[in-house]
Amino acid sequence: MKKLCIPVLAIALMACGQQHQPEQEGSHDSTVATHEKNEPMDERSFLARMAASDLKEIKLGELAMQKAKDDRVKKFGADIVKERTASTLQLQEIARQAGMTLAPELSRDDQDEIGLLSSREDMDRAYIKRMVHEQKRTSERLSQYTNTKDTAISSYVRKTLPIVNARYDEANKILEDMRKQMNNRDISHD
Repeated sequence: MKKLCIPVLAIALMACGQQHQPEQEGSHDSTVATHEKNEPMDERSFLARMAASDLKEIKLGELAMQKAKDDRVKKFGADIVKERTASTLQLQEIARQAGMTLAPELSRDDQDEIGLLSSREDMDRAYIKRMVHEQKRTSERLSQYTNTKDTAISSYVRKTLPIVNARYDEANKILEDMRKQMNNRDISHD
């Protein structure tokens, strides 16, 4: 019985220790994902998450600008780079006023995802599909803060949310057009 209790106790202690560790910027564990869906993060976490999200979208946009074959995809990537860079500057100013510094980094998962995307044969379509997902997630995150008491964050959200929603709609439209083109090609080969 003692032999069984010691490993169980060790596992329980490790689990408790992991729950109380501070979140690392850009981490992708399940507790963070659950927290994100159920309730708004504190302002500090929100700023860090948004800055990390901006950085990922900037890197993806740069990839689209360099490797996309479709002009709409290249333009979309360029627009994302411009908008997310402006967003990052706003976030850094909010953080500075709050006495913190933002230094976003790409997570290992994000780096791997960007690397895989760059080597895909269907990079244009995969990029737009990824951006539909990213814009939806960003919109959901921003929507949690539409009524925040922090006026700087509230102002940022009111400015940024319509831009993100417009990009979400645009990405969906481009993806739908790509699907139609693929279907037309399939029909013409019959």
